[in-house]
Amino acid sequence: MGQYSIETGLYQERTILKDTYFTPPFNVVEIREDKTNPLMEVMIMSSSPGFFNLDDYKIEINVKTNTLLNLQTQSYQRVYDTPDGARQEMKVIIEEDAYFSHVPHPSVPHKGAIFESKNNINLAKNSVLIWGEILACGRKLNGESFAFTKYSSLTEIYREGKLFYKDNLYLKPSAVDFKTLGQYETFTYQANFVSIDPFHSAKDRMAFISTVLAEEEDILFGVSQLSEDACALRVLGNSGEQLFSALKKIQKQLDKHANALRKKEIELKLV
Repeated sequence: MGQYSIETGLYQERTILKDTYFTPPFNVVEIREDKTNPLMEVMIMSSSPGFFNLDDYKIEINVKTNTLLNLQTQSYQRVYDTPDGARQEMKVIIEEDAYFSHVPHPSVPHKGAIFESKNNINLAKNSVLIWGEILACGRKLNGESFAFTKYSSLTEIYREGKLFYKDNLYLKPSAVDFKTLGQYETFTYQANFVSIDPFHSAKDRMAFISTVLAEEEDILFGVSQLSEDACALRVLGNSGEQLFSALKKIQKQLDKHANALRKKEIELKLV
């Protein structure tokens, strides 16, 4: 079983790694180039090429009050032939006035893969979340389009202890033909994206997201407003790199919003 945990801290108005723990195959590395940047960027590196049979990963993230964390992955997440299954559980706590963004590389379930993922995210009243997920149909160039056995990803987001958003992505190709009308049809990738930010209007973010994705070719997307300060996005496409690049572009701009907000607070404190 592999695991890692991250707890942020605040030092001279800058987010730092207060505490971290990891076991093989993981390594937690800070990659922030500008050390004066209030937003801390951390990459999760792995010596494993993907999930193997009976792999069980545990992840815990605690973003403390007034800290900003961008969590990145190193490469595509592959799920190999796993007859007994593989699973990952991620628990995230985002405290008051804290910011957490995470848009990992696409997941690619190989032929025979069985995978279960559970994400439990807890937000305080004024915390910010940027969350993304991209799933491939499999190794389509190898003729493994929807050849995996089962893929399940459950994401539950709580605000002040109450369930705010729930997304249950469950695919079992033996039970449903995902290439038919009303399913994936001719598309081979799906992306989900959620933005919760009490400091910025959901409608403004929805307009920005729509503008970014309108420039992309060969995709279908829809943006839904969840509340005055939250929105969700669904995208279908045929390129993992295209969808990942588009979501990262959106994430990067929203990260700038977080930095601008934090810098404004710092200036007010200094005055």
